Amino acid sequence: MKKIIIALSLITMLVACDDTKDIIQPGELGIGNAFITTDDLTTGVFGVYFSVGMRNEILFTSFFTDEVSIGSSNGGQGLPLHEGVLNPNSGEAQAIWQSNYTAIFRANTLLTAAESIVPDASEQQAYDAAVGETLALRAYSFSRLLAFFGEDLQNDSALGAIIIDFPANASTQLPRGTIGETYDIILDDLDRAELLLTSAGTTYDRFRVSIDFIRALRARVANYRGDNMLATANANAVLANFTLPTTANAADYASLWGDVPGAASNEIIMNLDVTINTGPTLVNIYNTNGSSFDGGPQFDMGRALFNVYESNSTNFGDIRRDVFVDATSQISATYMTDVAPRDSDQIVIDKYPGDPLIGGLGGELRNDQKVIRTAEMHFILAEVAARESNFTEAARQIDLVRNARYTSPVTTPVYTTQQEAFTDILLERRLELFAEGHRYIDVRRLGQLANVGYDRDPVDCTLYQAPLCDRPSTDTETKYMPIPLLEFTGNPAVAGQQNPGY
Repeated sequence: MKKIIIALSLITMLVACDDTKDIIQPGELGIGNAFITTDDLTTGVFGVYFSVGMRNEILFTSFFTDEVSIGSSNGGQGLPLHEGVLNPNSGEAQAIWQSNYTAIFRANTLLTAAESIVPDASEQQAYDAAVGETLALRAYSFSRLLAFFGEDLQNDSALGAIIIDFPANASTQLPRGTIGETYDIILDDLDRAELLLTSAGTTYDRFRVSIDFIRALRARVANYRGDNMLATANANAVLANFTLPTTANAADYASLWGDVPGAASNEIIMNLDVTINTGPTLVNIYNTNGSSFDGGPQFDMGRALFNVYESNSTNFGDIRRDVFVDATSQISATYMTDVAPRDSDQIVIDKYPGDPLIGGLGGELRNDQKVIRTAEMHFILAEVAARESNFTEAARQIDLVRNARYTSPVTTPVYTTQQEAFTDILLERRLELFAEGHRYIDVRRLGQLANVGYDRDPVDCTLYQAPLCDRPSTDTETKYMPIPLLEFTGNPAVAGQQNPGY
């Protein structure tokens, strides 16, 4: 991992939220000099938060899967990825790999420093909270590496992430650990984090690591693994504190995505706060200057996906159609026969509408990052039930999500086979978790169980010159991402450990 570690070693370890001041490099001052007191630790945690983000995962997932189509203002941005090009040289693989190892590097630096700090009695709770939050954020970053790069998420002997639990340096060279070893560090970090936050008496704050976030992440990871008991226990523990609305309200749901303070508070388990100075710009993943027709759409919502929202809106009053699609969109009823559908049919993505409280162009491009939401806990319980052939319970969980989004009563689905159940679960995850970085992971996990791959409208496929349109879940590129070439260039220990097919 030499090349990656060189990059990580040169990335400064933040000791304040501002990335332009009060920063140090471990190689210059040393960990012992950078973090001396408990106050140093509690401030340094912000550096770990700052390095945890979802933009790379959201961008890759939307462009590569069937979430988007080419917008009228696209000048070539992201087109190779949208056309199905994914290999060890792909910048998107490098970005996801390196950003998560950056967070892990920062977490390891802080955790190592904490071992040399002895808090007094008045500082113990703050110390425990800082260490607990850091462990949970490290677990989250390992979970992202596992989800995108792990060879087989339900085979503990398959290849997983490179396990680094210490401050690595330019000479560090390690092979990939197994899937089982990757799960072990994630779950151990989460267990330790929960104990520490409990000891610290940490109260819920949706912008910080909480016990609810720890349990939600544990449920997600256990579900990836197929550990039904662990996934169920933790999802239900979260749902004891978070509930979906029983009736759909478009204004409330839109306010959630517009970052209105206090809006739909039961819908978000953890949210990464974004300000004018911190955090990524999510809006311009899809739109140049804002999420409207005049904002320069580079990528529209995929037509096949929009058609599902449109049908559900007409038949059931699905509020997501109008919340996720901007009102200024130009919808063509004849898009299938239009001479220039890229211009006549422009479905502007408005899931991230910008934050008016920030103000200016910066506010138009920024929204908080919704890391884990309540709906996902219901999907996890539905998957567990489907694996156990408890089709009534699987349908009930999907029904709870649909009731929260449909203004008209919906008939509870009836499943008779696991494939039917997984097909419906995958569909509802596609609709509810659109543009949140899940679709790639969902198809790799559930696609073969549901016999479902990427589904693009044929008209969308005429907008680019590539032989690929729909893509089965059995393709190498849909099963896992490639380990970046730079890792092999600088780290001989991973030789022969590329994911199969690349």
